[in-house]
Amino acid sequence: MISIRRIRSDDTSLFRDVRLRAMKDSPDAFGATYDSALQRTEDSWRDQVAQAAAGSLRNTLLAFDGTRCIGLASLYREQDAPEGEILQMWVEPGFRGTGTAARLVSELLEWAQTVGIHTVGLAVATTNETARRFYEKCGFRLTGEEVEVDASRHLRGFRMKKI
Repeated sequence: MISIRRIRSDDTSLFRDVRLRAMKDSPDAFGATYDSALQRTEDSWRDQVAQAAAGSLRNTLLAFDGTRCIGLASLYREQDAPEGEILQMWVEPGFRGTGTAARLVSELLEWAQTVGIHTVGLAVATTNETARRFYEKCGFRLTGEEVEVDASRHLRGFRMKKI
């Protein structure tokens, strides 16, 4: 049985591990690279986790199969902004197609409503048709805008929004 919970302030090592696995498995799903993540300090990982563990600006959810973390998704927003952004969405390959990704998105959207976020956006790599179709099933729509995800890799993305 898959369980999902909000990240806790003591999850720094767990978060770092799953984020690195995600970046290695699906590099085009992230605006940063695996190599750049390896260069981050322990303090930067700890700060990121602490900011997402509480409050109404950031939320990172972790998905577990027993005690193994098999997925993550985050929603961030600027102070008091009515719009948020889904970032770093990933589910381990063996758990894709199980509904885990949809649950992560659904729970983030529920949280967004409770903290006053009315519109949620995201960028999906132009080459990732599977992810684009997934987000459409979750109610997101293409905005017609193409954005730069990572200039160093010439990675472009389509903007999508759910209102």
